[in-house]
Amino acid sequence: MAGRNKAPKTPRDAKLPKAPSRKSAPVLVDVNSVSSQAAASSREKPAIPTLIGGWKNQPVLSYYLILVTTLLLFIIGFILVFSASTITALESGANPFLSFGKRSLIYVAALLILLITSRIPLAFYQKWTWWFLGASWLLQIMVFVPGMHGASAGGNTNWINLGGVFTIQPSEFMKLALVVALGRVLADPELREARDQKRWLLNAGLPAVGSLGLVMIGRDLGTAMVMAALILSAVFLAGIPWRYFAGIILLGIFGVTLAVMSSANRRRRVFGFMDASTTDPTGIGYQRQHGLWSLATGGLTGVGPGASREKWSYLPEADTDYIFAILGEEFGILGTFLVLGLFVVLCLTMMRMMTPETNPFVCYTVAGLTGWIFSQTIINIGAVIGLLPIIGVPLPLLSSGGSSLLSIMAAMGMMMCFARAEPGADAALKARMRPLRRGAAVLLPGRVHR
Repeated sequence: MAGRNKAPKTPRDAKLPKAPSRKSAPVLVDVNSVSSQAAASSREKPAIPTLIGGWKNQPVLSYYLILVTTLLLFIIGFILVFSASTITALESGANPFLSFGKRSLIYVAALLILLITSRIPLAFYQKWTWWFLGASWLLQIMVFVPGMHGASAGGNTNWINLGGVFTIQPSEFMKLALVVALGRVLADPELREARDQKRWLLNAGLPAVGSLGLVMIGRDLGTAMVMAALILSAVFLAGIPWRYFAGIILLGIFGVTLAVMSSANRRRRVFGFMDASTTDPTGIGYQRQHGLWSLATGGLTGVGPGASREKWSYLPEADTDYIFAILGEEFGILGTFLVLGLFVVLCLTMMRMMTPETNPFVCYTVAGLTGWIFSQTIINIGAVIGLLPIIGVPLPLLSSGGSSLLSIMAAMGMMMCFARAEPGADAALKARMRPLRRGAAVLLPGRVHR
């Protein structure tokens, strides 16, 4: 029986090597080879790009970039405007201290507007869109009503005089209202799902044509061109058919040509720009020539803050349309490159927010805001350096002008609100603010709630 129970050996019954016991000798590791492998892996996956990639993917990146660039441009503009406007006040016989106080109030109000608009919920802008647009149209109409103290400057009628102390330019606020209205219309889910392009364009065209018409009644071609740029940016991102887009551009070119030919002042400026070699530097070419001299005087590092010579009644509009020339004179090429770099960062950040995952209303509104800031910057700087004819639009956040500053700061605050609405951004901001609140609670017990 014992012999019958014994089975023949098969390969599965072959003896396997014994596993090493726990008390076996320790395995020796070549430290040099491990360190070389670690160094090789570190070369394959460098830490700096990984750090940069993680930083780029931060949900609060857009928020902080908009905040920092806006505040830096705001501070630079504050310094330049008070440097140039003091001379302008002395030249006009005004009290420079009173002028300083009035402008300081405007800058404080601008900071408050930035804070308030950045904290307003996103739904608020969508809900009150048409009220904003209607109020801006009403203010613009008041400019032309007799007895409403409409004011003119440079051949344009686009200001309301408030008792000789302040003036309001309603068209600056109309830009902001128009951007929000276009974002609301282009993002309307009923119109987009119906795929009725004519109705879609009609709904977007009514606020656009109404705003442009009111501005052109006041003969403000520069503001109308900026409005056209923001309209084109919004409808382009919305996917307007090319035939309609080309038709809008051709219509715009026809309108600009008609506006130029109907004004003797605009004809002189455009023809003088086209044939600059024969332009009288003491006549129509005076402002352009002195602007170039101001930039050339600055050199690499500039003549120093407040030391500009051209602002002493040599360069017209030194604190408004030609503030970039004063920047180049006082802070040199380095200062101009710094400002240009900040504008580039601002526009790239706004473009970063226009993704397919973004709320459609935010996406189209941001597109309009980008077209507004970018086109106004290009038109202003292009005129100062002689690449474009002088049109008369302020440089965003730098030029003097309360209405322009307040509307731009409101737009930047709205951008910060949109950045907070990005996925994970609001929670990340609250998490970063928690240590500050705890510190404030220690310093001010009983006053700060966690």
